Amino acid sequence: MDVIGAIRTRRSIRVFKPDPIPKKVLQDLLDVSRWAPSGGNVQPWHFDVLAGELLAKVTARLVEKAKTWDGHDYMDTKPDLPRTGPYSKLLMPRRQSLKALQDAIRYPPGTKNLEAKQLEHREHMLRFFDAPSAIIVCSDDRGPTSIVSIGAVTQTICLAALTYGLGTCIMGIPVLWPEIFRELLNIPKDRAIVTSIAIGYPDLRAPINTFPRPREPLDNLIEW
Repeated sequence: MDVIGAIRTRRSIRVFKPDPIPKKVLQDLLDVSRWAPSGGNVQPWHFDVLAGELLAKVTARLVEKAKTWDGHDYMDTKPDLPRTGPYSKLLMPRRQSLKALQDAIRYPPGTKNLEAKQLEHREHMLRFFDAPSAIIVCSDDRGPTSIVSIGAVTQTICLAALTYGLGTCIMGIPVLWPEIFRELLNIPKDRAIVTSIAIGYPDLRAPINTFPRPREPLDNLIEW
């Protein structure tokens, strides 16, 4: 697959097969991904790779948060990097469009016990969608240039993963509770926990992995 094919093919995967990813595959993936660009070539990134019992311990702690978190209120969370405010009037319709597509799959008309189903979804999300592995992406610098660099390496991981037949989902929700990762992974306080990636072999039979993804027309995004 060429680069353009990977860019157009990549999508967020939310249902994975249970098959574990060989450690060598993850090593090779991160080896190539470290060639991503970074401001000043400082390469601020650091990765914690979770699988097996360690992943289970982390997700068990995260799932406990789902019982008291409604999926919208972030006031009781203390992420290393503050979340942005509400989406602007320009961006909110795009967010609402995606949510409507996803909710139609998760909660079709006639769904009973909606609150229970919503809790199941939050728990599923905090288990990294039951992916066999997760990558916690950290930064040794919290400046804006380094955070842009973290975005570059995260996208590079997701594109390169396609070469290995892997699917990914970049996830900001799990790292709303950095204290869990610090306790279980011994991440130092001066290292920012920026984002996470669920990674595994995608189940392409799942409707949530195949719905059409809207994109804003190019003419709305570019000036000449």
